[in-house]
Amino acid sequence: MTGFPGGQINHINPILNVSSLRDSIDFYTRVVGLELYHTFGEPADFAIVGRDGQQIYLAERAQGQPGTWLAVFVSDPAAMREYLAANGAHLVDAEQSDMGEYRVQDPDGHVLRLFG
Repeated sequence: MTGFPGGQINHINPILNVSSLRDSIDFYTRVVGLELYHTFGEPADFAIVGRDGQQIYLAERAQGQPGTWLAVFVSDPAAMREYLAANGAHLVDAEQSDMGEYRVQDPDGHVLRLFG
């Protein structure tokens, strides 16, 4: 097998289509606990949020599709679930699955599947 033609993959960053950039930034920073890295446009219509070198792009009524699901792997999914619940997140499946998975839905119907 030959090497990957693009060299090494450095990052894969999902782009989520959001109806309100302001509301989505609030959700991903306050509720999920990510950091706001940067906004683009005047007025802002695109943002980057993330943590630990991982990023999600938020595009107001532009790129991406509504209802996207993301697999997010964290070191302590139970603690993450408690944090989300305490901050008003909409937990799609309140019970832990056999795989230690929890699901949370953002204001635009995107689902974060949290695994350990």
